[in-house]
Amino acid sequence: MRIGIEFDGFDTLGETIDLARRGEDAGADSVWMAQHMGYREAMMSCMAFAMATRRAMLIPTAISPWLWPPAPTAMALATLDEAAPGRVGVAVSVGNMLNLAESGIAPEKPVRVIREYVEALRRLWNGEPVTMTGTIFSLQGARLNFKPSGPLRVYVASTGPQVLALSGKIADGVLLSGGLTLVSTQRCLAHAVEGARAVGRDPAAVRKAGFIYFSVSENGTDARADLRTKLAFLFRSRPHAENIRSSGLPIDHEAIIAANARHDLAGAAQLLPDEAVDAFAVGGTPRQCRDQLERYFAAGLEEPVIQISGLPENRLLALEIVREFAR
Repeated sequence: MRIGIEFDGFDTLGETIDLARRGEDAGADSVWMAQHMGYREAMMSCMAFAMATRRAMLIPTAISPWLWPPAPTAMALATLDEAAPGRVGVAVSVGNMLNLAESGIAPEKPVRVIREYVEALRRLWNGEPVTMTGTIFSLQGARLNFKPSGPLRVYVASTGPQVLALSGKIADGVLLSGGLTLVSTQRCLAHAVEGARAVGRDPAAVRKAGFIYFSVSENGTDARADLRTKLAFLFRSRPHAENIRSSGLPIDHEAIIAANARHDLAGAAQLLPDEAVDAFAVGGTPRQCRDQLERYFAAGLEEPVIQISGLPENRLLALEIVREFAR
């Protein structure tokens, strides 16, 4: 079994460096840093992780073509590879629609743009002069003038069927968003598998990773309350409607969106039943978290990527769970 750890950029850089080191010592195979707009920057954070770790893959996530052009992105990744040879990947995604809107961007033709972006990154990574006119970028002989140590592992992150199918066609792996039900997880993975088969690829060659909303505490109560708040914030976005319906729970999605619009996150969390934690996340006591993680493996996820957060004692509990799964 592989298991990864993920940071959302909300904690200080010093805290995440320490946890990345501890996570690798516990057996984590990968460290993922989310590129949430307005918080700690993913590429720079991964460079700090490179200095503190020895073997774990380092994966900035999820880099949007609309915000990070291919040439400087390839430069940053290749520089990271010099610090951590052979341990660099990247997860590419359309990006968070709310964050894109804040930057004045309305993404169009996502399948075409993601395909072009991945092609450009790989060609730049290989050191060739790249001339291509993409939908949103143009390269006229751009190239890297230093050679990375080996292939770049590229994940495509999505929950939409077309981009998921594209991941199976062109990527080394697919990355699923956090907060998905088991039904949604299986549906998303099926799209990636169908994409791989459509172009004659072995679906087993596509790594299947997914972020897991995760919180653990000795009594379980604190952890579950924390997850209800996180899920309430996640569900401020309308694209989660189908995922929410797949839970079969009586959740008033429109009311949650309205509460978030009023900046009433506590009120939004109250609209989620306690069963929502089990449906969309992994949370509770250590025993409950172990059992719930097993469900995601059974659903076809090969590498769950959990977020280590909360009080220091709860972070230690999370690291122990990583250690058990790594063994």
